[in-house]
Amino acid sequence: CVPRMGVACAVCQIPSRKDEDRYAANMMSLKKGEITTLSGTCDAQVGDTLCLGVYDGHGGRACADILQEKLHSEIVSRVMAGQQPAQGSKQEDTKTEGLGKYTIPSKFIKDSYKAVDEMSKESAQFCGSCAIDVFITLHADGSRLVKCSWVGDSRAACFRSTRYKVFKDISVDHSLSREDEKKRIVEFGETQGGAVVTRRRNRNGEPVGPWAVFTAPPDDKNNLSLMMTRSIGDGHHSKAVIAEPEVTEFLVKKDEHVRLVIASDGLWRVFENKSVRKMLKSVPNPIRAANRLAVESVYRTQRHTHFKLDDVTIIVVDIVASVNEAETE
Repeated sequence: CVPRMGVACAVCQIPSRKDEDRYAANMMSLKKGEITTLSGTCDAQVGDTLCLGVYDGHGGRACADILQEKLHSEIVSRVMAGQQPAQGSKQEDTKTEGLGKYTIPSKFIKDSYKAVDEMSKESAQFCGSCAIDVFITLHADGSRLVKCSWVGDSRAACFRSTRYKVFKDISVDHSLSREDEKKRIVEFGETQGGAVVTRRRNRNGEPVGPWAVFTAPPDDKNNLSLMMTRSIGDGHHSKAVIAEPEVTEFLVKKDEHVRLVIASDGLWRVFENKSVRKMLKSVPNPIRAANRLAVESVYRTQRHTHFKLDDVTIIVVDIVASVNEAETE
């Protein structure tokens, strides 16, 4: 809980046998160049940023562990270094495209994702992870800038207005269902090789299973594939699967009430936004909301789908009226 920022958040995680999901919750101060783990009630100053992340690993947990431990601190380091150019060098323009003096520029977020991707490929070669992060920055007028970055198919959605009647995704999955992503993968394969969009085939040569990205047409020797088109790590997969995140942002006014849901695909493959909203409107407490969504997603997976039970990680964030700096003086 961050009272001055007007933010309360809760996380619920239900691991499966694989236990490959991770999450991070940190408070970032760009004034001090510090980052601290969020625990209990936390104070915040104008310009401070609440950093929340969900990391859905695959092929092992090592890559998600690296994201949990390194990503937010990597962003702080790069922002602080970017504010202090070397003597005699010309400082690159890293002015934020959003509002607020202390907003994290998208460039540093993207560079940090790529840096962690390189770390993962060096020390965790055989696994990878999706990643989604939400950054909430407090402005002097009490408004909050919400910034979302992601690679893969973990997702965040925003619910606002009375009883959360207005809702929308604030991230869009990196999958082959997106024509722009599919086109990028196909063009990479045609120009550089090492990327094929296809399905596996059974003994009769009939296509089976979902569309995926392979390094070559699948056979008995080549079966490595990914259904997402962007991820962290995955050094043994196609180089067309990149680690560059997309970034979106929007402003929450001082007196506005918004609820965010950030979750791995363990939630989103059995819940649509409409059904999430139905549950959220009856549960005002974010702790109970996160718990109910997680338990219900496991139930739906077991009872109503053919999916294997997956890890489920859900963060529910309430952004309500904040206290600006003038009111505290």
